[in-house]
Amino acid sequence: MAFDTRTLLRKPMADPIRMQKSLQRFGIPRSLRDTIVVGTKSVLAPGEEEKRRRKVSEVAPPKSTPIDTFQSDGAAILASDLVPGAQEAAGAMGDLFQQLKGAGRVTKPDGHRKADFLVRLAGDEEVMALKPVCNFVLSDELIGLASHYFGQVPVLSRVDFWWSPPNETKAESQMYHYDGEDKSQLKVILNVVDVDENTGPFTFLTAPASSTIAKTRRHSARLDDEAVESTAGRDAIYRLIGPKGTVGAVDTSRCLHYGSRGNTRERLILMLQFTRFLAPKASFPNWDLKALGMRPEELDETRKMVLNSI
Repeated sequence: MAFDTRTLLRKPMADPIRMQKSLQRFGIPRSLRDTIVVGTKSVLAPGEEEKRRRKVSEVAPPKSTPIDTFQSDGAAILASDLVPGAQEAAGAMGDLFQQLKGAGRVTKPDGHRKADFLVRLAGDEEVMALKPVCNFVLSDELIGLASHYFGQVPVLSRVDFWWSPPNETKAESQMYHYDGEDKSQLKVILNVVDVDENTGPFTFLTAPASSTIAKTRRHSARLDDEAVESTAGRDAIYRLIGPKGTVGAVDTSRCLHYGSRGNTRERLILMLQFTRFLAPKASFPNWDLKALGMRPEELDETRKMVLNSI
């Protein structure tokens, strides 16, 4: 019986986050830690990244945004009418919110540093088990966007349902910052409710504008508005504003961004994270196809790659 070494990547000892923390305890510099983690992934799954690169030629490019422009800017508000299933997914997430609220799960958790402005209500299999959401996430459009952006078929690393209650804070991720899972990643944000300036919209700059302001990609670095606006100007700032079903895609490793700031009304978003197979700080998800109501034979090879399904 053939043994696929990628199964080892699901084991705790091979989890990139745990590996990073262990290496950090030994005082190993960040750049070297990343190299070790990437090397470990490569050894445990030889040839996997190259396989994913070759597969891109079989994946249709996106229609909702010009891919050449997107590769340069690292961000776009997509043409929602060209993203199949966006409205249906937003509707399903709205229904889930009402169910969670009825079950007493829409609360601010005690002791969580972001609880005043950002709460993860649900995620991963619980959300992906909703058929309209699964169809949206695995649509040709989103897979095409992520695949052609990375130059390889990506891994769906996370699915998060975020609730931003009304707040008056300005801290943590409410300030401009980069995300640090990799040098490049893709977050797809779906507005589950109508979002305007009073709903704490996801706010971002393009990658070229961001690079003129802050060269560092340290996850802990935070920038205030003055540092950004004095260099880039207010015209360089984009906000994911629009009706329920509005979709944005942002490389949060290359683009400065923030969200959930100054809400006077609650905001609900579905956020998807796509990463490269060898991302040094992204764990390999263990997507349970049975929990998603799927059988392996129902998935084409590309979607199996996206779900890291062996």
